[in-house]
Amino acid sequence: MSTPERQTGAAPATSSAPPGALQVRAEGRRLVLGPDRPFVIGRGEGTDLDLSHPSVSRRHLVLEPDPAGWAVTDCSRNGTFLGEDRITRLAVTGPVRLRLGGVSDGATVDLQPAGTAVPPPVPPRLTQQGRLSAVHAVGGSRITVGRLPDNDVVLDDLLVSRRHAELRRGPHGWVLTDLGSGNGTFVNGRRVTETAVGPDDVIGIGRGLLQLEGDHLVASVDRGGNAFEADGLTVVTPQGTTLLQSVGFALPRNALLAVIGPSGAGKSTLLHALTGARPADSGHVRYAGRDLYEDYDELRHRIGLVPQDDVLHTQLTVRQALTYAARLRFPADTSAADRRQRVDEVLEDLGLTAHAGKRITSLSGGQRKRTSVALELLTKPSLLFLDEPTSGLDPGMDRSVMRTLRSIADDGRTVVVVTHNVANLEVCDQLLVLAPGGWVAYAGPPADALRYFGQPDFAEVFLLLDTAPGEEWARRFRESPDGRRAAGSAAHRQAADRPVHHPPPAAGPRQQSPSTQFAVLVRRYLAVVASDRQYALSLAALPLVLSALAHAVPGSSGLSVSAALRTGEVQPRQLLLVLVIGAALMGAAASVRELVKERPVYRRERAIGLSLGAYLASKVVVLAVVTGLQAVLFTWAGLLGREGPDDPLLLDAGRVEVLLAVVGVTWASMLTGLAISAAIDNADRGMPLLVLLVMVQLVLCGGLFPVEGRVPLEQMAWLVPSRWGFSMAAATADLGALDPGPGDPTWGHSATTWLSDAVLLLAIAVALVVLTALLLARLDPRQRARRR
Repeated sequence: MSTPERQTGAAPATSSAPPGALQVRAEGRRLVLGPDRPFVIGRGEGTDLDLSHPSVSRRHLVLEPDPAGWAVTDCSRNGTFLGEDRITRLAVTGPVRLRLGGVSDGATVDLQPAGTAVPPPVPPRLTQQGRLSAVHAVGGSRITVGRLPDNDVVLDDLLVSRRHAELRRGPHGWVLTDLGSGNGTFVNGRRVTETAVGPDDVIGIGRGLLQLEGDHLVASVDRGGNAFEADGLTVVTPQGTTLLQSVGFALPRNALLAVIGPSGAGKSTLLHALTGARPADSGHVRYAGRDLYEDYDELRHRIGLVPQDDVLHTQLTVRQALTYAARLRFPADTSAADRRQRVDEVLEDLGLTAHAGKRITSLSGGQRKRTSVALELLTKPSLLFLDEPTSGLDPGMDRSVMRTLRSIADDGRTVVVVTHNVANLEVCDQLLVLAPGGWVAYAGPPADALRYFGQPDFAEVFLLLDTAPGEEWARRFRESPDGRRAAGSAAHRQAADRPVHHPPPAAGPRQQSPSTQFAVLVRRYLAVVASDRQYALSLAALPLVLSALAHAVPGSSGLSVSAALRTGEVQPRQLLLVLVIGAALMGAAASVRELVKERPVYRRERAIGLSLGAYLASKVVVLAVVTGLQAVLFTWAGLLGREGPDDPLLLDAGRVEVLLAVVGVTWASMLTGLAISAAIDNADRGMPLLVLLVMVQLVLCGGLFPVEGRVPLEQMAWLVPSRWGFSMAAATADLGALDPGPGDPTWGHSATTWLSDAVLLLAIAVALVVLTALLLARLDPRQRARRR
């Protein structure tokens, strides 16, 4: 049998490989490849290097020279893995170890370019914070870092931009520059644009950490499985009420923690403190040895939070919801294929592939909750927090969700779940029981909790906790053998004795520009409207129904004042009143529940970088198109077969001038509805306010009875859109000619009056947009925390 070198055409390995060569080690064989042609690794005939491992594909891996050295391309079904990450293409700039066919049981292939040294020791800080993924030589004067394979340092992470950052060697050392990345570049937990870095600095890019070590740049990737610890967390309201008192615990790697306790025990407060959404007033949260509060801007991308309310547009399919979420959460330069691949991976991981084409509203409770979890797993967070994920689910769904969380933890994540359901706590590694007042009544294995409390079930435990102050339960636990074991494993430093003041987090950094977010949000909103057939039909039917009511106005003069004077009718005034109030109803009805009904979605997306301006603009634009089309249909159908105004002011067609007035009222009323929707916190309150809004517009528009000169009605009418919309239409129709009295000066039959009314209506619309933006801004994480 011929030697491997003869089979492959590769040169025998020597201690001194020629420039541009690549050394390959696999299954005891050692080859040196020359940079003259591609090299195929696989199983069976037709490959350059035949590996016997059963998980290796026939054509598994292709090694080929490129201008930067060597590149590896995966062609297999079972995958090629660098550490725990599956790769598709990788630039080989230093020694790497790949596994073909499996993360832990695949065939091992070691690659080392000629002229590269044995990797240096991993810096201690990286050893603590992640897992070594590669070591890169830094012999040149410039090193680029990014997701594309032609970078010097390739980080296969969708949180990393294609060209993310670069290191340049200057006269005084290395300088790190961010290249306009979506998620930012961090040095020692602080976001930077450009700064000098040295051997003691840790560079954070996505989930990757980089550190200079001599002539090498050592890369480490956080793939989860890190220890998590809370130390002396105390939360006090501005009024002096203590919600959380010296809470501490330690979790090992890949752990699932359940937090339970009676109502008012501080479970949600603890969740906010652990996620950094509302930092504790004193104490620390540490992940992989790093202070979460101090390095929050960098670590926030490693945190997934599933709130109690599903952050989903239920009219969309599962795949649509995840696809739009991926568009918003990944950098703008992420390709559609990469987003689609990640969505497919998450669907498969959570057993949702068969349900990908179903509308979320048709899913079971457990499937919907898994979809909410899938939304957070898109960015591969290392920490996953869930608030009451099994609330409202039947026992079977409860068990299914908890088992899903168990598998997520086993997959290399730390999972913390706040729950009231105690039927499936056995799947958890640790249990934290909070007593009223936010005190720790128990921390340890779930199996020992009932023994510790001496009760047959957790319902009795909850009743027992109300029989003594929370401080007493905390003291009993500290003095018990279980408490001493927990304290020993956690090794708390009692940080609660020294308050620390961490500012509330602001909204996250944007992954895309506001214009890109706007385009994504518009497409998503249109998809939501199109998916809800009943809603779409109601939008189309409403203007037709209102136009039928307009035809109920008696008379034959239409909007012609001269015809009305001949017949003694008042139809022009009555018809304009129906048109304007119908417009007010259409506009407000379309928007009065729009913002409040998806508030959980907005809050979560705002926390991860959604632009307030892009969000509000998407709502205004789509609603303006929808209500504008409604207004056109309503006006056309309402005036069908009726005479138009006698003498237009600005345009050749008086009907068009009336249409502009109706559209203006519709849009201003739509903006009024948005402001109401941003102000209320319950969608059910929108309908009563809609009725009130329409009644106010009816009474103060000036068409039902005069408001001119009546204090305070006249002053109140200045702020009502229907007042100026009705005046615009009345000026076009010369409605003042029907009034024997002095008439309303805002109805003057002149172009100047019509334009003045239009400008005032526009001013109200602009003021409403500003007001809505201010009301939305109060929902930001920083503003909400300040009000507590």
